[in-house]
Amino acid sequence: MRTGAVTVIALFSAAAVITAAAAARPRWRRLPKVIGLAAGGVLAAFLVGEGAAEFFIVHYGDPASYRNAWGGPSLAGVFAVHSSPAVAILLGAGGYLVRWHRARRGPSGRVTSGSGNSGPGPSGTGAACDVRPLARTGGHR
Repeated sequence: MRTGAVTVIALFSAAAVITAAAAARPRWRRLPKVIGLAAGGVLAAFLVGEGAAEFFIVHYGDPASYRNAWGGPSLAGVFAVHSSPAVAILLGAGGYLVRWHRARRGPSGRVTSGSGNSGPGPSGTGAACDVRPLARTGGHR
């Protein structure tokens, strides 16, 4: 077997073991998500790095340098294949950050960081909105 095939089989086996462990143990339910986010972050960093490096690796005056690359034999095709994932990742990350920043802003347009009186109750936790009787909450407030 080739090294790439062994690597893919090992990764799928590890994913199956992690998923089974997460299903068996409630404490480990976040493990697949954390591993997936970490692997996605590494892949995104690689694709952005490759997309940026492609502009410096290609010899523009020598078509033989990019003829056999993915997207070749044209220079536009090579840049489309190698740099478009980087552009998509950067646009997606920018859109996510804009939405995240807008969600943090309150109706007044100021950033609400959770400190101070930014919402009902102390530090915006909503504790002042709890109208249940003390006997049902299990203790003092």
